[in-house]
Amino acid sequence: MPRTGIYIACCFSMLLFLSTSALNAQDQIDFDITLAGFKIGDMEANKVLNGDTTLYLLESKVSFWLFGTINVDYNMKVKYLDGIFINSIVSSKTNRGDFVSKIWLEGDQYIIDAKGYKYENSDTINEPIHHSAVRLFFEEPKGVKLMMAENLGKYSEIRAHGEGIYTTHIEGDQNKYYYQNGQMLKVSMHNPIKNYEVRRRY
Repeated sequence: MPRTGIYIACCFSMLLFLSTSALNAQDQIDFDITLAGFKIGDMEANKVLNGDTTLYLLESKVSFWLFGTINVDYNMKVKYLDGIFINSIVSSKTNRGDFVSKIWLEGDQYIIDAKGYKYENSDTINEPIHHSAVRLFFEEPKGVKLMMAENLGKYSEIRAHGEGIYTTHIEGDQNKYYYQNGQMLKVSMHNPIKNYEVRRRY
C-alpha cells in the first residue's frame, strides 16, 4: 500500500478508536466495605456512557461473622435515557435467601416488583424518575430532594447537612453520605442484617 494510503488508514483507525471511546466513556470507582473498622468486602461501581444512554453497574461482595458466617453478593444494573430512569434490576444472594428487585418503564408508568429480606413491594409510579440511589456514588446530589431506592422501589428524601454531607431517609432508616469536591468519600449504610460503611479506595 502506498505511504499515502497507509497514512489515511492509520488516521481513519485513530478517529474510529477515539469516536468509539467517546461513545462508550466509562468511569470506574472502587470501594472498601468495612464493619466496626474491619474490611469485610469490596465494591466496584461503573458508569458507562453510550450516546444518550447511561448505564450504572454496581457489584459488591461481603463476608462477615454474625452468629455464623454471612455472605452477601449484591449486583445492581440501572439504565437512564436522556436523564430519565428507564429500568433497574437489583439482585442479592445471601445466607438468608436470594432476592431480586425490578423497576421498569412500561408506557408512561413504572412497574415495581421489589423483593428483599423480610420486604416486598409491588406498586406503580406515574411520573418520571430523575434520580436514583446508584447516582449518589458518582455525583454529589446538590439540589436533589428525592431519589428512588432501586432495591425497595420507594422514594427516599435527601437532606443536606452542611458542606458535602447528606442523609437519605426511607422506611425509618438513614444512610449518611460524605463528599469532597463532588466526589463521594464514604457512606454509612443501614442494612436489615447489619450496618456497615463504604469507603472510596484511592
